[in-house]
Amino acid sequence: MGAPVAHRAATKASMTMGLPPPVGRQGGMDELGVLSPVGFWDPFNYATSPEQFRRYREVEIKHGRVAMAATLGYIVAETGLRWPAALTLDGSVSFSDIPNGIAAIPAIPGLGWVQIVFLVGCLEAGPLAQSEDAAPGDLGWKYFGVKYEDGDVKADKLNKELSNGRLAMFGILGMLVEDKLTGSFLPLGVPGVDQMTL
Repeated sequence: MGAPVAHRAATKASMTMGLPPPVGRQGGMDELGVLSPVGFWDPFNYATSPEQFRRYREVEIKHGRVAMAATLGYIVAETGLRWPAALTLDGSVSFSDIPNGIAAIPAIPGLGWVQIVFLVGCLEAGPLAQSEDAAPGDLGWKYFGVKYEDGDVKADKLNKELSNGRLAMFGILGMLVEDKLTGSFLPLGVPGVDQMTL
């Protein structure tokens, strides 16, 4: 299951990406998210500087976290669980009226989309803003009540988060494609999913 964590990130310097990453070549097993057997993988040489590598890592972590939440949300919403409230001020549309998946996009009122975009903007500018002096993805919060000190345990947890985020990005993409093709994120052959529409 890969190299020991001690070889990946044994020092605080590697946790905060203070060491220059091996930009554009194989190696760099001391950087978070660079895992065996692939190692440092940048076939198109996008990470041309340590700053660019850090920026891509910040974006990767953020997208991974959103994808993990989206994947879980997709599954929970498919069970029929909805907020017991109205979606509009006049009460004409409730959360239970909104379908799951891609079909929800046109069903959400315009003011709802404005609220969503506003909330995301406030979160990006406020509590979810990335500090330049913190490691990518470290917002200074406790995670589920635990704050890990720099070292092997924290590096292991962050590597797991990166790996799960990468998997979730592919997972939500697969769910969206399946939803577009069949009307459900469940694959063909599952009871209730018997045809493909384009």
